[in-house]
Amino acid sequence: MRPGPSEIEEHQIGEIEYLLQYKRIRRMYLRLKPQESKVFVTAPYRTPLSEVEQFVSRNREWIRRQKEKQEQMAPKPVRQYVTGEEVYVWGKAYELLVLTDPEMVRQLCGEEAADALLKHHMASVKLENAKLLLACPSGFDEAKREQCIDLWLKRQMEAFLPAIFQGCRSVVGKQESSWYVRKMKTRWGTCNIRTGRICINLNLGHLPPEYLSYIVIHELTHLWEKGHGEQFKARMDQYYPQWRERRQDIIKLAYML
Repeated sequence: MRPGPSEIEEHQIGEIEYLLQYKRIRRMYLRLKPQESKVFVTAPYRTPLSEVEQFVSRNREWIRRQKEKQEQMAPKPVRQYVTGEEVYVWGKAYELLVLTDPEMVRQLCGEEAADALLKHHMASVKLENAKLLLACPSGFDEAKREQCIDLWLKRQMEAFLPAIFQGCRSVVGKQESSWYVRKMKTRWGTCNIRTGRICINLNLGHLPPEYLSYIVIHELTHLWEKGHGEQFKARMDQYYPQWRERRQDIIKLAYML
């Protein structure tokens, strides 16, 4: 009779807590369950605990990256893009004020511009003191209002990024072939090593500007080093010494989006 899975044991090595279960298998496996803080390891029967610990230690970097991804994908506050909600722009909170009354739209945009906006079902976004003003037709639903704000934020970033890239290029010593801004759910930036094309997450426009510089330097560094190994880290230490602090803080800041 074949033995079934053993009882699940709790272990810890350094800062990593993990659950261990022995099974009738040929090799060890490691996984993270969604939204759980512990690692789950399955190992063949009679595997010494020392070998399991070595296996977990060898995968320490992978575990860290997976936990960061899970934290970034944690549920965010549900937004309806209605008056009174907070919207962050470059790290500062603004109260959203949605204007749909034609007369109020005219006061914000002027007679001619307001008539054009309302006629063509367009919108206008403007920062004024501590408020983010969104003038749009009353028929715009939540998705459409979000789209209007995203488009406005994208234009702000596209105006700001050329100077950021210029400064970061001089630090890293590499130049991208092109860049673009796109909203992404799980990554702050991407770099196509083959083409040199870099994508920047639209959501960085909600965070303080220093995080934008951190991500641009990170992606440019990939033009030197493909992965996130020791050589990549050494270059990041040289180009952006506080990158580890930025990496930890950006996960916490993501919750305000």
